[in-house]
Amino acid sequence: MIRVRVPATSANMGAGFDSMGVALGMYNTLEISEVSEGLEIECVNAKDYIPKNKGNLVYRSIKRVFDEVGYHEKGIRIIQRSEIPVTRGLGSSSACVIGGMLAANVISGRKLSYAEILDLAVQMEGHPDNVTPALYGGFCIAARNGKHTVFRSEKLKTDLRFAVMVPDYFVATSKSRGTLPDKVSYADASFNISHALLFAMSLINGDMENLREGARDKLHQPYRKAYIDHMEDIFEKTYELGSCATYLSGSGPTILSVLNGGCGKFREGMTQYFLSGSHKWSCRILPVDNVGAVLSEI
Repeated sequence: MIRVRVPATSANMGAGFDSMGVALGMYNTLEISEVSEGLEIECVNAKDYIPKNKGNLVYRSIKRVFDEVGYHEKGIRIIQRSEIPVTRGLGSSSACVIGGMLAANVISGRKLSYAEILDLAVQMEGHPDNVTPALYGGFCIAARNGKHTVFRSEKLKTDLRFAVMVPDYFVATSKSRGTLPDKVSYADASFNISHALLFAMSLINGDMENLREGARDKLHQPYRKAYIDHMEDIFEKTYELGSCATYLSGSGPTILSVLNGGCGKFREGMTQYFLSGSHKWSCRILPVDNVGAVLSEI
């Protein structure tokens, strides 16, 4: 049996649309083994609907690797224990893809390198900002070069914390991405390039003073806020409570704040603030995961 633990991820960090992501201390744990025949899928403590047939994303990721290396399996058994909420902008699909591919690579004889697995995962996901930190951990900047992904992973200060604020509704990624314009102005593109660079340098170097400015974005958050109730008001409240930077995680609706202390005060303040709204939100404080996916054979 292969056990894989894959972290949640937060992508589109600030101005880093489709290019920057971070691994968080919340996990999807998979136990995958080859059996004599058929497909068996068990989802332990699942709070969201997860397919238990060949449409299951973990299984489709396993098959993608098998097809790539020409391996013909007998049958597959999957046990999934996930803390990561589905369709909330925390990389639940990337965790499934990376976990399934890593396990399949072991079962089929370890024929693929991690770089090749990353390329296959990006092909399935469409962009690299979630799957890269899910595999390698830490804070990742990634870009596509044809069919290949070029990236850099940096380990962050372990005393940094990330406040993950998740509402009781979801926004489909396809719907959220459909709101984005086909073209943007040079001014907006230049704005995001400079701010993404500022955000990345500040986060890596622990420069919390410039992190808020670096998180400003003009490429996706102004369009996606239509699907996030009171997004701008929530952002402002997080800054009142000491957030160093706040942004929409992935395509939302989760909102994430970077904290450098004051976690208890922040969580209590946001919890009280959310009680006055029409939707139920949770606020959870997570550490960075600087390790990424962990694989073991049982």
